[in-house]
Amino acid sequence: MNEKLKDFLTVLVLSIATSFMLFIFEPIILYSTNPNDFWFDIYDIFPILLSTFLKSLLVLFIGFMALYFIFKVWLKKPNIYYVLVAIYFCVFLITYIQGNLFSNTLPGINGEVFDWRHYKIESVTSMILWGTIFIIWLGTTYLFKPVKIYSAILPISSAIFAMLAVSLTSTILTTKALEDKPISVATYTNFNLASDKQNLFIFLLDAIDSQSFDKLMKNNKDYQSTFKDFSYFPDTSSYYAYTRDSLPYIFNPVPNHNEKGFADFSREVYANSPLFASLKSENYNMNYYDDKIFFDTPTTRSFSNMIDHINVNRTIFLKQLIKYDLYKYLPYPLKGKTHIEGLNFSTAKAKNEHPNYMWKDIENYEIFQNEELEITDDKVFHFIHLEGAHIWFYLDENVQAIETGGNYSKKQIASFKIAKAYIDRLKKANVYDNSAIVIMADHGYKDGVWEYDYILDRFNPILYIKGIDEHHDKMLRSDKPISFDDLSNAFIDLQHKKKSTELFKNISYPRTRTLLYYVWSQENHMVEYEFNGKAWESDKMVETGKVFDLNQ
Repeated sequence: MNEKLKDFLTVLVLSIATSFMLFIFEPIILYSTNPNDFWFDIYDIFPILLSTFLKSLLVLFIGFMALYFIFKVWLKKPNIYYVLVAIYFCVFLITYIQGNLFSNTLPGINGEVFDWRHYKIESVTSMILWGTIFIIWLGTTYLFKPVKIYSAILPISSAIFAMLAVSLTSTILTTKALEDKPISVATYTNFNLASDKQNLFIFLLDAIDSQSFDKLMKNNKDYQSTFKDFSYFPDTSSYYAYTRDSLPYIFNPVPNHNEKGFADFSREVYANSPLFASLKSENYNMNYYDDKIFFDTPTTRSFSNMIDHINVNRTIFLKQLIKYDLYKYLPYPLKGKTHIEGLNFSTAKAKNEHPNYMWKDIENYEIFQNEELEITDDKVFHFIHLEGAHIWFYLDENVQAIETGGNYSKKQIASFKIAKAYIDRLKKANVYDNSAIVIMADHGYKDGVWEYDYILDRFNPILYIKGIDEHHDKMLRSDKPISFDDLSNAFIDLQHKKKSTELFKNISYPRTRTLLYYVWSQENHMVEYEFNGKAWESDKMVETGKVFDLNQ
């Protein structure tokens, strides 16, 4: 092989390997191993990935060729060219090793701001890796002729590209990556709709712990007056500690025992929801507001605000992808700079004639404060999922965005103000009395505790319920040991005009409640617990010995 052709092939293959790793391999692996976490399928994003890969390849190749002509052809200093390309290759090699051989130590991305102090060993290992390879590479470049080191780049780059290609092909063939996934996206259609006859509203504020919230708000006069007509159930236990599995369980208490993939499980559970069947039988205008739909058609066709196709916003998608690439491939001491907790591919939904629903607190709070309700003769059902007190903590007590000083307590207070604005709007439109209202969370939260240091402190979410034409002198408190097992039937009872005081009639102490625990991003391994105490008494929760693993 002549020298010019080898130079050409060296930088071409190096450009291909880099671009392929970042814009083909990584995003498709991410999608293939977590298909249920994304609202799009691979066919929606592949044109974007292919275009970005080609552009990256072109930019890198032109850059290398510019260095070639400047230093090797024009200035006649080939060693400078060889060293510069070798330095780039060294960085590429380290990032490849960092992102592919040490990725199993990365924390799962769930919106939490990671405490990187818990990753001291990984940080030290990362720096040793980077330092060792740089020293070896630069040392050999100094000891030997740069051209000899440069000559190793082509075969090593080719081998890395081949390994990435084989790994990607294997992953695609052994997962459901190529399935044409039905897409369902919630819009704001009917968000301001309410009935002058009968409403059932389930208003879910994410990650609000019952004990923490009540203690924080008990001396707040607005708290007492806003929930005056509600019953509060402080001893409520969720079945799961995270949103993904909690939501279907709310509407149909069938436990996910990992017997099938979550998409198939969720689709079946929603399709057989007793509540949705009951609402359909009475011709409710049904609407489901969430910016992550874990189930899809045909179930979503029951909801008036759903659409079954939406394009991907290329710019926003690539911003999220690059954020993820940096998180995956940068050394540990720099990973915190990526702010990976803000990763959210749901923001990459393209605008359409029906605005896409987003669970953000501020935007929806403004709607509740400023937009009037549209009244219809139809019965109306709304399920509205807001971020509530979920991380991150970027709100003050007045639902204003802040850059510093945020915490869980402030966001809980902000969440209450959002709930108050929601209820006040119903009162202003004179549809409060004919509405059954549930204010709840999908799970609790343990503030100030590192994610993986606790096990069972997320199973006590808030639950406030008001029935149609229900009024009290003050908010009632019920000590009934409620489980999410009970919610679906309670919602149907509310639909049939029962008051909160008439719900859960056959539930009392002593009661054994069950829950399923898993670590975030490790949903394929679930452990069953049961307890006879209060929902917040995590020390009384014990393993039953049952474990549910996904073997697919």
